[in-house]
Amino acid sequence: MDCKLISVIVPAHNEEKYISQCLESLAAQDYPKQKYEVIVVDNNSTDQTSEIANNFEVKIVQKTSGPVGAVRNAGAKLANGELLAFIDADCVAPADWLSKGANLLNTHGTVYGGDCDLRKHPHWIEKAWLLENELPPKDLLGCCIFIRKIDFLKIGLFDEKITSGEDTKLSNSLKSQHYNVVMTKEINVIHLGNPTTLKSFFLRQVWHSENYFQNWNETRTDPTFYLVVLFLFGLIFCISSLINQTISNLLVSISFVFGIPFVFTVKRLRRSKVIRNDLRNLPAIYFLDLVYLSGRIIGLAKSIWKEAMRFTSLQSQRVD
Repeated sequence: MDCKLISVIVPAHNEEKYISQCLESLAAQDYPKQKYEVIVVDNNSTDQTSEIANNFEVKIVQKTSGPVGAVRNAGAKLANGELLAFIDADCVAPADWLSKGANLLNTHGTVYGGDCDLRKHPHWIEKAWLLENELPPKDLLGCCIFIRKIDFLKIGLFDEKITSGEDTKLSNSLKSQHYNVVMTKEINVIHLGNPTTLKSFFLRQVWHSENYFQNWNETRTDPTFYLVVLFLFGLIFCISSLINQTISNLLVSISFVFGIPFVFTVKRLRRSKVIRNDLRNLPAIYFLDLVYLSGRIIGLAKSIWKEAMRFTSLQSQRVD
């Protein structure tokens, strides 16, 4: 097989807990050693991330500012490879990850993305959130992408103005320009950095949704966004009924508020590969979906605030 040079881009921000496992997995690839390089992009880490990375044969780039899209781009711009592979610093790649990804690109000449598998002994939060799905995700995940560098540069790279959702936006940009984006579990990685506390899970959902309006083209086609909005209206109606002491309305609103997470739970279970096993964890799954929607509401509020600040700034510039 004609092995093309691959550049593996690893964005990292305070990843001292997992980065050694990530880089060990990349060093153990069955792809010819002289045919791939690993570029670690340190995003202003304040822990031992760079020091740990220095123990491996990798290039280390410092990118002190910007969201994760800008961090990934910084590595890609310095890449020597004809092919780019993106993985996160808290992920572990199987030994044949690069060879499979390169083979897919060489054979079909398109863009490929994978999913994240659970580690061997997952936390209950991971099991309740990452149900065993029969189908891969519909859009690219930044932690597992294979793309030709020429195509990546042509499409305009990751969006550097948003703090999250840059992978989905890249996926949609590729599709809109008639690229074939294929999602396959054949190149899945193992994600070690999943939230294992309710606080970290909640904050991650806030982060994922704080660009709802900034990514409106993607948001408006996302059914989950509308469930978040309905959940918000239910909470507002519930608080209003409580203040006005209208018991009948309060009961209706409470049913509505607790019903929306159930709809989301059913939606996720329908995609599950082993529904029977997942049903044993139904209370945990439902509870986590309740936390998920609550975090997304906070993120929605932050997104609205960002838009308000942007509008105020534009108005101020027009007056000046």
